[in-house]
Amino acid sequence: MTDFHYFEAPTDTFAGTLNPVFELLDFPIVMGGADDIVLTGPTPESPLVDGREVTDPRLVKALSKPVELDRAEVLDRSAKLGGILRAMGVVGTESERVVIAEDVPPISRALSILGAVRIGASVDVRSGAASTLDTSSAKSSSAQAGAEGITTVIVHTIDAPPIESGRASVKVIRSQFEGVGITVAGETANIDQAMRDSRVEPAAVAALRPDRPLIVIDEKLLDAQSSLEWLSQEILAEV
Repeated sequence: MTDFHYFEAPTDTFAGTLNPVFELLDFPIVMGGADDIVLTGPTPESPLVDGREVTDPRLVKALSKPVELDRAEVLDRSAKLGGILRAMGVVGTESERVVIAEDVPPISRALSILGAVRIGASVDVRSGAASTLDTSSAKSSSAQAGAEGITTVIVHTIDAPPIESGRASVKVIRSQFEGVGITVAGETANIDQAMRDSRVEPAAVAALRPDRPLIVIDEKLLDAQSSLEWLSQEILAEV
């Protein structure tokens, strides 16, 4: 990987500020890499067009292809997910930890991680991290925060039909979060629906200290600087 592009340059007395998501998404787009395919997923079981399930056999066959997202699309969706987190009161501190349920689709999982890291919230990706959590445990996260200093944010599947395009929609492309919700302090939002809400602004990338604890993996805790290699290998392996 290349050296970081610091928001604030390091000095003898200051470590500077950076963000690994900026290196993987924002900066390469500025350099002309918007159309590069950086995230792929399995063929969808039910192809969608404008949020509606396709039933015509010819269209089903034509659309039944592995999902491919270019860098601009990944930035768009992860930044909007960051905006949803902001709207739900997640300000982006290391005491806010995002946990992703095992049944969340791979692309939704990847975008959730990128969106959380974008705003500076920590992410727990350890095996089985979500196995002891459910939406009911998230409802008591405010109490947990007082006792343990950690506010838990859970990304999980929900029973919700895809949102059809309409007057309230600003996107006519897949959100990649169909059937996925997010629960913070007892409040659950349908991410697919929130993605289409023009009132939710995409989040700007947060400036983080290089040593800021950011991603919890099975082996160790990664800080903002060391997270870049893990994200590039485990999340955006196409880069």
